[in-house]
Order: sequence, then C-alpha cells, then structure tokens
Amino acid sequence: MNLLYLFGFSDYRFQHPLLFILLSLSFSTIIYAETAKGLFDNGVLYFKQGQYQKAVDEFTKLIEIAPDNADAYKNRGVSRMKQEKFDLAIQDFTKAQELFPGLNGLHSNLGVAWFYKKEYKKAIENYDIEIATSPENHVAYFNRALCLAELGRNSEALDDISQTLELQPDFYLAICYKADLLAKLGENAKALETYEAAIKHTYATKKLDQLKQKIQEIKNSKSKKDKSKNNKAAENVPEIKNTSNRGYSLQTGAFLNPENANKAKYQLLEYGLDPRILVIQDKKGRVWYLVRLGDYSSKTEAQESRLVYREELGIKSVIRSYGVW
Repeated sequence: MNLLYLFGFSDYRFQHPLLFILLSLSFSTIIYAETAKGLFDNGVLYFKQGQYQKAVDEFTKLIEIAPDNADAYKNRGVSRMKQEKFDLAIQDFTKAQELFPGLNGLHSNLGVAWFYKKEYKKAIENYDIEIATSPENHVAYFNRALCLAELGRNSEALDDISQTLELQPDFYLAICYKADLLAKLGENAKALETYEAAIKHTYATKKLDQLKQKIQEIKNSKSKKDKSKNNKAAENVPEIKNTSNRGYSLQTGAFLNPENANKAKYQLLEYGLDPRILVIQDKKGRVWYLVRLGDYSSKTEAQESRLVYREELGIKSVIRSYGVW
C-alpha cells in the first residue's frame, strides 16, 4: 500500500509504504500591495492546479519585490518539494524560518524534505519541534513514527503511532501501521487483533456488504421471473448508487485493491473534485473498485469535461455509461 498525504494537497509521485506526510501551504492572511497580492494568489492557484514550476515562478517574482515575505519563501519551498527539489526547498524553508521563526508548518515541511533526503534524524528533530508547539497534530506523530521505523527504532515508533490513534482513533493508515509494527516486534497476537480492527474501518468492507446485499436482492427478484435471467444478472452487478442507470460519468481508474482506489480518490479530492468509488463484481467473481467523476446527461457533455480535466489537471479518464464499466 503506497499513500502520500500532503496537508491540503496530494501527490503520489513520492512513494513510501503507508506514508502520510504533512506539507502545509500558506494562504494570504495580510494585505499586500496589489501587485504582490496578485503574485501571491497566482502562485497558490498554480500550485492547486499542479503547475508547480509556474507557482515557483510567481513566488520568485514576489520575493524579488518583497524579499522579507516569509510566506513567499515557504510557498516556493512547498512548490519545489512537489518537484522533488528537496535541497532548494530546504533553503526556502530555512530562509522563511529566519524571517518568521514562528511561521506555521515550517518544521513539518522541513521534516518532509529531510525524510526524502533520507536524513531521518534531522527529520525527527523537526517533528520534535512541531509536536512540542502543536501537540494535537496527529499527522506529525505519525510522520515521526515513520522516521523512527526507518532507523529501526520500532518500539519508539509504536509509541508515536499509539499517540496518533489517541488523537485520531479512526486514522485507518495508523491502525494498519500499528499492526505492521507489532508484527515486527513479534507481538503477533496483538498484530492480528489490530489488523482485524483495521478491516472494520475500511470503506471497502462497508461497500462490499452493500454489494452482497444488492446482489442477493437481484437474485431474489429475478428468480421469481426467470431463473436463466437471474444467473445473467448475477454476472453483471449494477453500480451501487441511488440513481437511475442513465447518463455518463468519467472513470479515472479500475482497481482490484481498494486501497489503490482510495489513493486515487484522495488525489482527485485535492483538486476540489467530487469523486466516488463504485464496487462491482465481474464474471470471474472478482470485486472491482471503480473511481468515477461527474454525472452527465449526454456523451458530448462528458467528453467536454474529460478534455478539460486532461488538459488543465493532467487527469486521464474514459467515458462510461451508468451500469457499464
């Protein structure tokens, strides 16, 4: 399972098992001169659109006219992190820290950068400060646990994961990672119990139960009319959603692993979109998790959105009718 969480924004190019990284972007909170404010707002907009070099360019222009603007350095650093330019990002975060030592999220950002440079001790030092100043930050505990585990300090990592779950009991990935750590520490019975607890929290389990119920309803209904038709219906399970099977949607992915589907869904959410996961069963009895967008009355309308998503956000998709995958 590979998952990366960036506070406010997501990007799955960075890969690490169960990685949940906090990366915060500053937003305009003070009044700039009109030109400066425009550059700042443009930089944030480009960042949200995934156009990270353009974001860097806007924040660089802002720094040229407002060299004491700590938020501009911080945001340029965040944009450079997205480009995996970690050394340059660290330089920006460090400069922002010099200008405004108390700027929110700086130590978490530095923790991210040092993590990806495999400087886990430096990452931990920054998460120590983040946790000291924001003890309610459950993601910081989780991230520090990842760093500790990279250094083989599994017992300490387990303590941090336990603290994470005290602050956020339904943090699914933390439950999974706690089970992983317990298994590494040889506490197999506790690991098994924790894995079972994680399963109870999954979106997939809930949807799978709904799917089984829906399949049974279809079988019962069709068996009264035509047994052969019932068998065919069982092979083609409809989408689980309260709507008529009309219109079109955009399918961005089809997965056998529900976690991969959730990962794709979270990434779309960060673009401000409204994705959903549909669960269906194919003729071989396999359960598929389909990530879809939109609700279009015509194929032309769906095609227009598909082109916009591809050109503006780089999102690839195919057009699907309701009830078809």
